[in-house]
Amino acid sequence: MSVKGRILNSQAELSEAESKIAQYILEHPQKVIKMTVTQLAQAADSSPATVIRLTKRLDIGSFTTLKILLSSDLTKNQADPQNQADITKDETLNSIKGKLLTSALQSIRETTDQINEAEVANLIRSLNHSQRLFVYGIGASYLVVENICQKWNRIGFATVADNDLNALLPKIANAGKRDMLWIISNSGESPEILMAAHVAKEAGVKLASLTRFGQNSLAKLSDIAVHTSQPKESSNRIAATNSLLAQFMLVDIIFYYYVSKTFDKSAKSLNSSHKIVEEYKKTLTGK
Repeated sequence: MSVKGRILNSQAELSEAESKIAQYILEHPQKVIKMTVTQLAQAADSSPATVIRLTKRLDIGSFTTLKILLSSDLTKNQADPQNQADITKDETLNSIKGKLLTSALQSIRETTDQINEAEVANLIRSLNHSQRLFVYGIGASYLVVENICQKWNRIGFATVADNDLNALLPKIANAGKRDMLWIISNSGESPEILMAAHVAKEAGVKLASLTRFGQNSLAKLSDIAVHTSQPKESSNRIAATNSLLAQFMLVDIIFYYYVSKTFDKSAKSLNSSHKIVEEYKKTLTGK
């Protein structure tokens, strides 16, 4: 995982002093690779001992190793096609393929590397104790909402997808104690999703979220928060490519883990779902 990914993954566990150093590394990576431990401590208004503690907390063997990893990250970022526009005028197909493949692999790899097993296990336990699941997201995130709804309905879990706040709010206001709301949002800051989150909290509905790593309002409000890596999207992007890929990957991992933990029941439901669809197809084809 990149140094940035390690920092974001550990952010909630860092002390105030460690957070100051971590933030300095994120903001001045070029300077850090030329610094000593003492110089970094002084620049971040901290102590050398705190720099060493942060290095260990990031699961990096030494400060020298941290600088090597940071230098490697910077080299990758310079060659990263996402530092350019999504596409340029008259760009070749091979160039577009290369850009998308490189950025997709990086987003997926960083997301899978930083998955917190305790967070996922907590989400699975809560789902097991829930009677209904409401899933909400707007814009591109609604594609992920529909994916979740399709998957969990296939295994017999009552799941409702919404991208309309007016339609969602009455459901949440009248939800029971065993109902759950799962909100999907890359930024975790959209006004609509924060309104839904506040209503869920007021109604006593358990709230789960899927957002990118980092401090965001939705994750702070949530009872359970799972995260993707912070996907690289160009400022003038024409599609939420990397964030969607990371979200789809995380949802797939959570779904397979859920099926594994509820295997007997889920396998039976999946077989029933497959059978009814096959029977439906036969009625259309007459075969």
